[in-house]
Amino acid sequence: MGAESSTDADEPARAGLKSNTKWYALGYPLFWLVAVFLVPLAMLVVFSFYVNIPGGSYRPGVTLENYARFLDVSATLGWPPVETNLYLRQLWLTIEISLVTAFASLLLGYPIAYYLARMNRPWLRSLLLITIISSLWVTYVIRAYAWQVILASGGVLSSIGVRTGLLAEPQSFYPGYWGLVVGMVYVFLPFMILTLYSSIRNIDGELLEASKNLGAGPVTTFRRVTLPLSKNGITSGMALVFILALGAYVMPRLLGSSAERTLPVLIEAQIMGEQNYPFAAAMSIGLIVVVLAFLWAMVRFTNVTAASLGGDEVAEPDGGAPDSTAYESSAGTTRVRSTLASVASAVGLTRLLGSAGRGLDSVVTTVDAQTRERVIWTASRLYVIAAMTFIAAPLGIIIAVSVTPEQFLTFPPGGFSMQWYVEFFTDPSWLIALINSLGIAGAAALLSTTIGGTLAFALDRYGYRWSAILGTFGVLPILVPPVIVGVAFLVFFLELGFAGTRAGIIVAHGIFYAPFPFILISQGLDELDRTYEEAAMNLGASPIKTIRTITYPLLRANVISGALFAFILSLNEYIIAWLLSLFLVDTIPIRIFNSLRYGYSPTIAAASVVFIALTVVVMVAIDHLSGGIWE
Repeated sequence: MGAESSTDADEPARAGLKSNTKWYALGYPLFWLVAVFLVPLAMLVVFSFYVNIPGGSYRPGVTLENYARFLDVSATLGWPPVETNLYLRQLWLTIEISLVTAFASLLLGYPIAYYLARMNRPWLRSLLLITIISSLWVTYVIRAYAWQVILASGGVLSSIGVRTGLLAEPQSFYPGYWGLVVGMVYVFLPFMILTLYSSIRNIDGELLEASKNLGAGPVTTFRRVTLPLSKNGITSGMALVFILALGAYVMPRLLGSSAERTLPVLIEAQIMGEQNYPFAAAMSIGLIVVVLAFLWAMVRFTNVTAASLGGDEVAEPDGGAPDSTAYESSAGTTRVRSTLASVASAVGLTRLLGSAGRGLDSVVTTVDAQTRERVIWTASRLYVIAAMTFIAAPLGIIIAVSVTPEQFLTFPPGGFSMQWYVEFFTDPSWLIALINSLGIAGAAALLSTTIGGTLAFALDRYGYRWSAILGTFGVLPILVPPVIVGVAFLVFFLELGFAGTRAGIIVAHGIFYAPFPFILISQGLDELDRTYEEAAMNLGASPIKTIRTITYPLLRANVISGALFAFILSLNEYIIAWLLSLFLVDTIPIRIFNSLRYGYSPTIAAASVVFIALTVVVMVAIDHLSGGIWE
């Protein structure tokens, strides 16, 4: 009797626990994404009104002095401003460089994406994609260093110019505006290619075949079918590159002259040089306002909603809408991309490309179809070879420089020597930086995967009234420029006494890169056959045992791929780690960057090659585990 009463009394408790499970599952990721991410951003706003005290301190208060200094105008403004103070002028320059980078990336990237999407040899397409992706995840510091080697007065470009007679004497092409633009395009071109590739691959092949059967040549088919159906990919890539370029720090710092000091560079200088945290916070808010204004303009003028930011794109004709049954995705995978989806149409870019296509069409109509197609594909192959050389050559040059026997960076190397690799693996300072990098990246990957995976599982398995907003939290960190994330966490950790620690960098990286496991695990859950789980529970397995023995094994590839993405991104990240380190924590990207300030030892090249190798190994592992993640 007593036992029966005890069992009856336990039933309400178990029922209450079960009914609250969905809130327990949601509590962990929201703690990190709200309390430990949004709170620092909110503190950044508050901090921007603090009063700076010369000498590296500040006091709480409410003053507009920081914003007045940032927005100070020395003359009546026209549009664009004719004369402003340093900071506002550099803000306009930041926007200009970002727009130039986005347009140049589109013009260079579309032919590559189109060729890859239409390639009939999967092994070659996978090889080219892995090359592009591997260059994407190599730290900006290494890629900037590669372009320094190419653009320096004794570098590759200058040497070729002298030998061919184009230059009378060696000439340096950096620092400067166009050297910076080339470096920026190099860094962000892979983002454009992958976005466009995904868009073009989603176009129904039957539409292209129908166009060909109706007598249209390749140029007409491209102009009338492919281009209109890929316009969302064009606008997504444009917007993505613009936002990423807006927050770039490393390239402007290493390739730009004093005239090309973009706003992120000035923000870092205020923190590390002047120790004026309130003014740096005010400038950070100014950069956030630009990003928000850009997103608002797209939502306002392009019929794109923020709720659809992110999932796989479905190609549709102009004026049409995708069938609701053709595009279904979990809340996690439908929040990242579409808000970035229509800026090019707004500026008439697709019409410009269409006009170019009509001009080309009129030129080639006099050539028979077979010859015309052969010429076009030959030209495409040559272009792709040139573009892939542009992507891969800088990394190849770094590898060559790493085996030089010279005491300074020289290209081509005067011989072969492994001494710089020996120095890298025997120098305690480099080894400490390597150990720090691997430890921080491993811990950050674990944190990212638990945050993103728990949120993805909760949104997939439980019904929430505000699931669209909760899904947006899953991708929110990557929409904020990393320099802003670094400043926000620095302000937050300074108040907690947590700055200058490895744990602080781990937390910041773990949250910032959580969207990658979130998106990949959400995709896996969306494709998961639930009948296996139902069968296990019908056979008496508890929910926990079902997750452990059925759900996780089926999602293992997605989970591991997401963790590896977070690992390699954290391993190569510079600006967040640099801001939070306060000179107390050394990682490989930080050490390489600092070494480039004071010298050009070939040990830098050896360290870079080690990191490139790690990146390639991890990317191949991701591609293998996922069964071809980009296919």
